[in-house]
Amino acid sequence: MTRICFHSRSILAAAAAACLALGGAASAQAQDGGWYLGLNMPLMFIDDTDSTTRGSFSHGQGMVEYEATVTTEHDTGFKFGGMIGRHLGSGLRVEGEVFMARAEVSKLTHGSITVPALSFTLPEELPIPVSGTAEQLGAMVNLWYDFDAGDTWTPYIGGGLGFVRVDQGGLRYDTGAVAEAVANALIQAQVPPGTPPAMRPGPVELPEGTVPSPSATDTAFAYQIGGGIGYALSDSTTLQIGYRLQMVNGLSYSGSNDMATVSSNTDLRIHFLEIGIRYRF
Repeated sequence: MTRICFHSRSILAAAAAACLALGGAASAQAQDGGWYLGLNMPLMFIDDTDSTTRGSFSHGQGMVEYEATVTTEHDTGFKFGGMIGRHLGSGLRVEGEVFMARAEVSKLTHGSITVPALSFTLPEELPIPVSGTAEQLGAMVNLWYDFDAGDTWTPYIGGGLGFVRVDQGGLRYDTGAVAEAVANALIQAQVPPGTPPAMRPGPVELPEGTVPSPSATDTAFAYQIGGGIGYALSDSTTLQIGYRLQMVNGLSYSGSNDMATVSSNTDLRIHFLEIGIRYRF
């Protein structure tokens, strides 16, 4: 009886080892080689951006040049992306991704408005009513590393490089508001102290079109890092949830006409909380 129990245990141990080996081989095979398609649908959160804007306009006997810091605030947006990738082995996979995204711009605030030639600074911030959306169209090449957790859950980390085209053509705001504020401040600064309010000049309104609208679109270099976890719904289908931090650097917009110029430079820092799916074929 003792000998029979010994052989039974040996057989069970051998069977268990075989199962583990087969499972390990299947896991390795699942990680090595093979193409996949995927979709992701993240929520998008854009950090408040501080950009630099510069402009000039005709005033009095010459051109007045000004600059300001602009803080832009966005509502929560969304992104829709698709990718095609390949498992390279040893947990690595590379993919190409294209996506579109959009978010409402909720607030524009101009501060530190100065006229450098006159060492003149407006004492107050200037909020400008704004409405409409900013849209993005991007393409990235990503490299991810999947950790072999030995079960249906697969954590991953990685990042990518690419380009993003940002379109602000859907925004509606008064492009001449800063120039008008500068013109009025300069006029008021020339009024002698103690002048009765009734004798002070009224506000200046620049004719519509004096300050041109800046260009609507620009394309800039972007990079991202992120991570998450995948859940195997089947041998071919994986559900994933994750987080990405994306940086878009060096966006530039400008415009000019015979009476004025305007330009703006900014960077974007974007957070994505995503849910996606990958299908291996």
